Amino acid sequence: MATMMAADLESFPLCQYFLSRYLANREDLTNFPPHQCPGIFQRYEDIFRSALDTLKLKKEALRSRSEFDFDHSTPANLESGIAVLRVVEALRLQQFSAITLLNPPGADLKCERDGRTVCCEVKSITKQSSPRDGFFFADQLYEKILESIAHAREQLQSTAAKLGAVTMFVCLSNWFDQAIYLSQQDYQYIVNRLEKDKLESQDNYLESLKGIDAVFFVTKLGQVFWFGSDQLQASGFGGGIQQTALANAKGQKA
Repeated sequence: MATMMAADLESFPLCQYFLSRYLANREDLTNFPPHQCPGIFQRYEDIFRSALDTLKLKKEALRSRSEFDFDHSTPANLESGIAVLRVVEALRLQQFSAITLLNPPGADLKCERDGRTVCCEVKSITKQSSPRDGFFFADQLYEKILESIAHAREQLQSTAAKLGAVTMFVCLSNWFDQAIYLSQQDYQYIVNRLEKDKLESQDNYLESLKGIDAVFFVTKLGQVFWFGSDQLQASGFGGGIQQTALANAKGQKA
């Protein structure tokens, strides 16, 4: 299999640069099923090329960051790194500009839209993770988001305090069933639950989304669902963001 992968990668220079050692070090049948190769490499090639163009980075500069040096990554870490690049592409398509990777600690990305600076924390729900049995698809996604929302809020608030930025939690989910079956109403249901939830902090209980101005979902198939606070939308932010349904998604994403 390694020989076949190496031969396939010759036609995809960015995949070869970022992924050749990763694939030489392990057999990752979840992210690189043999029956989808070499087609899946084209999808990764497109992600790398688009992200590099949008971020205005050379490939060497991107790979110099630990989260995009995949040589010895686990499959879950690979998915998390690719998720950030996919979010870069999704933001570009929704007319966000000046998209930039941020250095830790803090949020993952900074961008601009409607005259406002936006900081984004990306949470990837990977194919390596399992939904909870016996739950509806929307509830499975909600439960997974709940595991990370408190940490995401801390990251966002830390960065927003420095930049005076809008805070946006971005969930990129690689779960297939959710991408197929969940609708705009289902994502609204998830956001409504998060708004009502109380998470225990050191001093008291805080709403899950307190301090988060917007939530941005990107699915495995590339659909986008966006939700902003009443105050944010009243300011004129995000009026042109288009929710994208399954009919708009073309092909299977990485």
